[in-house]
Amino acid sequence: IYLRTKRNKNSSSEDVALSSLEAAVCGAAAGSFSAAITNPLDRIKTLMMTDTTNAYGGSVLACASKILKDDGVGGFFAGVVPRVGYIAPSVCI
Repeated sequence: IYLRTKRNKNSSSEDVALSSLEAAVCGAAAGSFSAAITNPLDRIKTLMMTDTTNAYGGSVLACASKILKDDGVGGFFAGVVPRVGYIAPSVCI
């Protein structure tokens, strides 16, 4: 989308290249978005891996149901800020 917009604004038919800063910003945005939307699955995975007392039921569906019941929809996004803050700089490079 970004390159298409830049190409239309430039109004030339030659290839449009991103500067280093633009590439870094696009990488950080893409990484942040992917980290945020996969956070619910990461939360379920982490809870299931650390669940020694079987409090989360032993299945993905049971774990998701318990999170929803105990914490609501926001429970799926617990820890999203640190996760995005950790991933964004690494994909920016």
